[in-house]
Amino acid sequence: MATAIESLPESRPAANTTSIDFFEVRSAAELRAYESAWHELDRQVTSPMQTFAWIEACAETFGASGRVEVLVGRAGDEIVAAAPLLIPSGWAGRAELLNYYRVFEPADFAYRDGEALAALAQAVCDRRRPFLLERIFAAAPTVATLERAVGPAAWLTARPQSATPWIPLDESWSAPEQKLSSRRRSDFRRSWRHAEQAGAVRTEHHAPDPDEVDHLLDLAFDVEKRSWKGAAGTALADGRHGDFYRRYARSAALAGKFRVELLYIGEQIAAMQLAVVHQNRYWVLKVGYDPDFQRASPGILLMVEAIKRAVADELSTYELLGTVEPWIQVWTELERPCLSLRYYPANWRGATALAGDALRKFGEQGKRRIRLAKKGIRFGRRSKCQD
Repeated sequence: MATAIESLPESRPAANTTSIDFFEVRSAAELRAYESAWHELDRQVTSPMQTFAWIEACAETFGASGRVEVLVGRAGDEIVAAAPLLIPSGWAGRAELLNYYRVFEPADFAYRDGEALAALAQAVCDRRRPFLLERIFAAAPTVATLERAVGPAAWLTARPQSATPWIPLDESWSAPEQKLSSRRRSDFRRSWRHAEQAGAVRTEHHAPDPDEVDHLLDLAFDVEKRSWKGAAGTALADGRHGDFYRRYARSAALAGKFRVELLYIGEQIAAMQLAVVHQNRYWVLKVGYDPDFQRASPGILLMVEAIKRAVADELSTYELLGTVEPWIQVWTELERPCLSLRYYPANWRGATALAGDALRKFGEQGKRRIRLAKKGIRFGRRSKCQD
């Protein structure tokens, strides 16, 4: 895979802010009191995962899993920065990104500009509590800003995490199938034929109002539940992840940003896609398809139509989020690298977090060695099964 050449949009240049005051918000209910003051910050952040709607939905859905601590920076009446943190139960006080927790999409602090980010990073480090930013875009200014804020009496480590694929859009993507090799185009046409043999094929594009969201999500969640996720008990319809997306979707729909794509084969919905438009980019949140139509590759057929729509709407990129998978590599070789950042202050909390991470890493390495040993792979020399 190729790394991203074009970077995500950055926040505006630093404003002449005289002072930024920081305070903690401890619950979703308390957070909602600052929603109106947060609107301008939402206009500056790079991704939907940094917006108030996403952070509030995470706090409401997952806040009971630990202690919510959103560190908020305010300049006058305006919210200019926020570190959405959660201290999970049983983690000895280490904070994690609330807007990543159990949703697993790349997340970050929210900030208006470089000055606000610098003040926020310093405020987070000054608390002298360990934290884990599990999956953050490697090109985000937060990485370098935190490195400067840490100081000599602490330790900040960075580890690579799963990258996200993306597609830069222009008029050439108005016919996405033309981007494929001749063999892949043949496969694509075959998929359309399989779909048409099963019934009339049509797609629906929805930019729903808030009162339309739940019905559309019922349809989309039902499609996903028919896949392997339903049998595994991990479908959105069966857990708190679904509750999160419902809450977030209502807020995003109120702002006119939420999208639901559906592909019908006959009278049956064969594939769905949930997305949000932010910073003139199309962010894919969830996809799913009915395995009864697997020969028709309905998820691919729907993705092609969604890309066409994004081009028609003059959006700049199609952000697939998730992780890089073989079926995505057919369409793009571009990815956005991600990192995890771990901060260990020089105190007992930092030492506890560092020891815990070291033990977990040692345990993971031990489990890996056992798995490889069972496969006949030995360390230090090649085994016969490797030849």
